[in-house]
Amino acid sequence: MNAEYAIGGMYIAAAPVEACLAFVLTFALHRLLVRRHLHRWFWHPALAETALFIIVWALLMRWLLPFLEGTIT
Repeated sequence: MNAEYAIGGMYIAAAPVEACLAFVLTFALHRLLVRRHLHRWFWHPALAETALFIIVWALLMRWLLPFLEGTIT
C-alpha cells in the first residue's frame, strides 16, 4: 500500500514530501555540526551527510506516517 498525503484536495505521494522535509532537517543538522566544529571528526564528510540524510528520512517515515494517519489514504 502506497501512502499519500491529501493536500488541498490533491493526493501527493509520501516519499517526495518526506524527502524534502528530511533534506531541510538534514541541512539544519549540518549547520549545527559546522557551527559546533563537529564535522571535522568525520573521515569523509560527504558520506556522513548522506548517512545523516538517510537516517533522518527513515525516522520521518517511521514516526511521521503513523502520526498523520488522518491525512493518509
